[in-house]
Amino acid sequence: MFDKLGELLSEALDNGALPIQEQIANDGSAPPPGSKTSEKIEAIPLPAHVKAAFESISIPEDAGFDEAKRIYHEKLMYYHPDLRNDNPVLQKVAKDKTEKLLKNWQHVEEWFKNQATD
Repeated sequence: MFDKLGELLSEALDNGALPIQEQIANDGSAPPPGSKTSEKIEAIPLPAHVKAAFESISIPEDAGFDEAKRIYHEKLMYYHPDLRNDNPVLQKVAKDKTEKLLKNWQHVEEWFKNQATD
C-alpha cells in the first residue's frame, strides 16, 4: 500500500500537482528561466549513463554547465525534504528524489569536468 502511495506522491510532485510551501526568490543573482548565459557544448554524443542523468534532472543535452547547474539547483530546492516536514510520507518521497538528483548530478558534473580537460 505504501509503495503505491509513494508512486502516486512521486507523480504528483513531478507533475507539480502539490504546491511548494516556499517560492524560490529571484533576487537577480540567477538568470531568468530560459536565458542562455553560458556557452553551449558542441554536439558531442553523451554516454548512456550521462544521457540518463541529464534526462533524470531534465537538463537539455545541449546545455552548458551554468544552465545545467541552475536547473539542478531548482530541482533540488523543489524536492528538498525540509519543505515537506508536515507529511512524513511526502518527506520520504522527497528524500528519495533528492538522493537520486544528487547521484545523477555527480555523473553530469564529472562529464562536464572531463569535457573541460579534453
